[in-house]
Amino acid sequence: MTAAIKVTNLTKRFTRTSGYMDLLPDFIRKRRNITAVRDANLEIKAGEFFGLLGPNGAGKTTLIKMLCTLILPTSGKASCQGYDVVKEEQKVKETIGFISAEERSFYWRLTGRQNLEFYASLYHMPEHTIRERIDELLSLVGLTGDADRRFQTYSTGMRQRLAIARGLLNSPRILFVDEPTKGLDPINAKNVRDFLRQKLATAGRTIILATHFMVEAQELCDRVAIMNRGRIVTVGTIPELRTVFQKQDKCRLVVRNVANGALDKINDLPGVAWCGQPSRHNGTISWELFLSDRKLALPELMRLIVTAGGDVCDCNITEAPLEEILVTALNQSNQEHN
Repeated sequence: MTAAIKVTNLTKRFTRTSGYMDLLPDFIRKRRNITAVRDANLEIKAGEFFGLLGPNGAGKTTLIKMLCTLILPTSGKASCQGYDVVKEEQKVKETIGFISAEERSFYWRLTGRQNLEFYASLYHMPEHTIRERIDELLSLVGLTGDADRRFQTYSTGMRQRLAIARGLLNSPRILFVDEPTKGLDPINAKNVRDFLRQKLATAGRTIILATHFMVEAQELCDRVAIMNRGRIVTVGTIPELRTVFQKQDKCRLVVRNVANGALDKINDLPGVAWCGQPSRHNGTISWELFLSDRKLALPELMRLIVTAGGDVCDCNITEAPLEEILVTALNQSNQEHN
């Protein structure tokens, strides 16, 4: 499958002064460089739903803005649909769309329809197609009945839906979506995720989603890149990231008829990291364990229980929460680069 986006050693540094220094002449000011994105390397396949995952300040939005030609990289190269984001800026703009939760980019005293008409004119769309395209998009995002209300009267969810319509005006082959559920209540956030998955991901376009919600990435994305302090820490599917960063599985085991003393040996079994105190109830014994290697530990556990004359009533393995995997990846990155 061909690559829709290629990023090679992409870096962005910002020069900042702070506080009263801004008032001083240039030769006195103390400047400091902030590296927002550092030597990023990435390849995203055509038609892929790809996630950029990481905490606030990780560099996700800066990376997206470079790929959208909104800011220039300090060094490195990047291309969208084969077009260089610096040398072929106009070609890139013709092939991409950008959906942001930033409300200030809309004109609050204009109606939803008037806002879309303004942005459509920036794409130099033929006038005879603008109205038809806007009507189509308003229907798609469920705003037909509110199209002629002022933007300032829209709810947060309606504003986000209008942002989605704006990002689709030029029928982009690549769509960048920056924190689409930011500030939304759980119901509206779910509606946006459902829309992205059901209406946009099925159209064959490439979608790049920036988010700090691991569950959102799992629900929508084929693959994700975890970013931290401007670096891309790792890239893979959620199951692949579990394999790399999930260190232990939680196991709840319920047995009956086990010989006295048999449970004392569980902590010594290979693959068992920790075993809690057993709980006895109605003739059964239950306890929680943490397994560093479930494939190694489970056969040994079953063998121990059966040898002791016991019966296994229940064995439930719980995977670590997705947020725990993200935290593990970020902590490992911090240790490597401190």
